[in-house]
Amino acid sequence: HISNIFTHLVTMAKLSQRNIKLIVSLLLVACIIFLFDIDSENGRHLEGTDNSRPYDTSCPLSMEKYIGVGPDAQGSLEYSNESGAQSVITHALESNQLTDGKIVIVGDSHMRQIFSSFACFAHTAGYWKDDNAYTSAIFPGWDIYYDARLKLKEGFGEMFYAPTAGKIQAYGWPEVKSPINGNEDWLKSCRDRKPFYLETYAYDAPNVLETYSEDDAKFEKVLLGKEDMVFFNAGGHLGQRDGNVQHLTELLDCMDTARAEGDDTDWPKLAYVISNQLHFHNLEEGGAYGGTDDRNKFCLEEVDGGNNPFLNEDKDVFGEKLTTVGFDLDLGKMGNFHIGKGSKTDETVGFTDCAHWTMPGVPDILASKMAESMLITTIKGFDSGNRK
Repeated sequence: HISNIFTHLVTMAKLSQRNIKLIVSLLLVACIIFLFDIDSENGRHLEGTDNSRPYDTSCPLSMEKYIGVGPDAQGSLEYSNESGAQSVITHALESNQLTDGKIVIVGDSHMRQIFSSFACFAHTAGYWKDDNAYTSAIFPGWDIYYDARLKLKEGFGEMFYAPTAGKIQAYGWPEVKSPINGNEDWLKSCRDRKPFYLETYAYDAPNVLETYSEDDAKFEKVLLGKEDMVFFNAGGHLGQRDGNVQHLTELLDCMDTARAEGDDTDWPKLAYVISNQLHFHNLEEGGAYGGTDDRNKFCLEEVDGGNNPFLNEDKDVFGEKLTTVGFDLDLGKMGNFHIGKGSKTDETVGFTDCAHWTMPGVPDILASKMAESMLITTIKGFDSGNRK
């Protein structure tokens, strides 16, 4: 197995006439994959027998409203530990040291939970520069952030949660809770064959949601390049999802055209994360949002994800367009791992959350799938393409 990887990598290097530094980097990545193959089963065993949380509210980018909250928090924790997510994410972070790359996560609260999971695993494993090496745009009175930035150890890159990066996506959130509404338009930049920039908070900015201004020192523009990776999801907001899918498709097509014409501007690699598996009382559409009369009931324990229109659209539109994350998962039987009604037992009172997940839990599995794609793309990404 490992000899085939070495042979493939060396052949790639010869065909593209890479220099010695590249060959060494590729071999290092192969070693990481090899080590992961050796210890992944051990990692799963060790993590599966330890019922302690892999992260908790001591992680500055955790969100208290999700930690240990839900009808089956213990089952959710065991599911996370048995997945071996910590091992996979650690290997991905080690591979990121080869490039000092930036990881940008774009999407609604579904992607925010995945960002929080990835960031908190990195915190547990000691990959943060320090406990203050982050900024998060928190709406006053909440522990939910609408943009976030994290500096990892020297040489290990940065992470960003940037819902509206490049003006590709929108979510219909109230203006007072709006993410950065900046000026950078990646589709326009692509058409003009210019680099992509990410508007974000400076590290010394207060951890409070602010109105964006290009002249405000609390904000910065960060150049994204070919060593960086951007993970998209079109979200589950019905009034905005169609536009998000359209805009991302236009961006992908524009980037393809540019590359075909030899105008690749060292843009970042793009990937797409599978949409959220919902468990509302709507069996016909695989748990997707049901009627308002059903919003009080406990989450369904099991649905057929094959009926979920969001998941099907993801596969139809993006399955062959770019690197995909989590498309092989079946979370249809995980209904009890949602927040639900928390610890409440009366299903007639209050809204039931069958979208967000108990943490640790399902977001950790999605974060580990994201990490797997980083490992694979680190090898493939030394050429200019990010497509299959």
